Amino acid sequence: MTVETFTIGSRLLVRNGLLALAGQAVPFVVGVASVPAIVHGLGMERFGLLALTWTLIGAFSVFDLGLGRAVTKLVAEALGTGERTGIPGIIWSAVMAQAAFGIFGAGVLALAASPVVTRLLNVAPQMHAEAVASLRILAPSLPVVLVSFSFQGALEAAQRFDLLAGVKIVSSTSTFLVPLAGALFSWDLPTILAGMLVVRSLVLIVYAYACIRALALLRLPVSASRGGFRSLLTFGTWITVSGLVALILAPADKLIIGHQLTMTALTHYAIPQELIARLGVISAGMAVVLFPAFSTLGGAQDLLRVRVLFSRSTEYLVLTMAPAFGLIAVLAPDILRVWLGSPLAEHSAPVLQILAVGAAVQLLAVSPYVLLQGLGRPDLTAKFHLLVLPLSVATMWWLVRLYGIRGAAFVWTGRVAFEAFLLLWAALRMGMWTWEGARKTARRVLLPVVVVCSSSLVVHSLPAPLAPRVVLIGSLLPAFAWWVWARSLEAEERRWIVRLLMAWRRLPVRMS
Repeated sequence: MTVETFTIGSRLLVRNGLLALAGQAVPFVVGVASVPAIVHGLGMERFGLLALTWTLIGAFSVFDLGLGRAVTKLVAEALGTGERTGIPGIIWSAVMAQAAFGIFGAGVLALAASPVVTRLLNVAPQMHAEAVASLRILAPSLPVVLVSFSFQGALEAAQRFDLLAGVKIVSSTSTFLVPLAGALFSWDLPTILAGMLVVRSLVLIVYAYACIRALALLRLPVSASRGGFRSLLTFGTWITVSGLVALILAPADKLIIGHQLTMTALTHYAIPQELIARLGVISAGMAVVLFPAFSTLGGAQDLLRVRVLFSRSTEYLVLTMAPAFGLIAVLAPDILRVWLGSPLAEHSAPVLQILAVGAAVQLLAVSPYVLLQGLGRPDLTAKFHLLVLPLSVATMWWLVRLYGIRGAAFVWTGRVAFEAFLLLWAALRMGMWTWEGARKTARRVLLPVVVVCSSSLVVHSLPAPLAPRVVLIGSLLPAFAWWVWARSLEAEERRWIVRLLMAWRRLPVRMS
């Protein structure tokens, strides 16, 4: 019997990264274009509730119990070692478990809808009934989303990011297009959420079909196995702990703002936060691509390539994304004024500046986070989350009371910075990098980023009209690109990039 294995190559990772970026970038562009119309059509109160449902649908993925991530890891390891016969048992076990957990989570959300609106949120009396109905309409989305995680994880493990990108573009853009339709046709929020439920159900069907086409073994009769479920649960337990912490942390800032302040203040905070989240398309896409790659290479015990992949992915993320977040911090008032108008920009610009700094620091956490989980140490990431949970919630409650939405932004930025430090420390202890290598990387990578951001801040503070200042800031970017190419990248990396650009059209997945 011939053993089939995947070879994880540079072209494969870059191709997958570009596809994952496309799957995130298109919804971001749609969101930027549609949010002003949605806010105008729905109003501040209703948009604040809509933003809260976006957060809840992600936070309640804790009922996944880490099975989606476990599917990716176990299937990726099986494809890397050639042990493919156990793949159907892994995937179908996860599908059945996630359907059951999703139904349970839907019941919890439906029962908790009224107490959440009454006791936790400062909702205007005329919006109370609509808010409760919205949360109850949101509840059936949970099993649909959770089951989608199983098929999505299998496609990631099989390196089928081409299929994933197309489906994600449709599903993620619907997050904005359905509310936009609701704003144009004067729908209430429950009707908008019902439309989004229909789209999510169709997306689940497409995911299942794509997964069956990508992995022919799934065409066998559907069956779960105790061994498959046990393997999933063993890895997923610590992922679940992280998920439980995320269930608290993800909506904590919005819930605390909604409780202590108003729905209008929540909108002033939610818009820049959503913008920063959507701007993380490259880092999010990189994390999705790196996790199955680390899992496959770790299963093959190819630690040398793991170290190279860890080092380069961290450097490239900082060089590509940190300047963008730095420029957003500098230009935040102007960006929001052009995008949403002066009244909203006045309240939201300081929040956007603080969150942009935190997002730049968070880039350092992406690679070590997926590295630890890909190498089978999700317990470390979970313990770090448990450590920051009480500190974050207590500080959030205190600073929101003192400083309003700016206090919430400061807490988020401090939390992600502390998490990045812990994750990098863990990677150091595992031998993925050294202090000497870190100092060298800081000189090559962090120095040009700090220089271009500082220079942009100086230019923006000049007493001149906005347009000339923006042009001057833009002129700094070619100099930054030259510095990175000539001084930050090593000769081997430059040759690798040139070869990659010349051969990018070749089929990147090789079977042997």
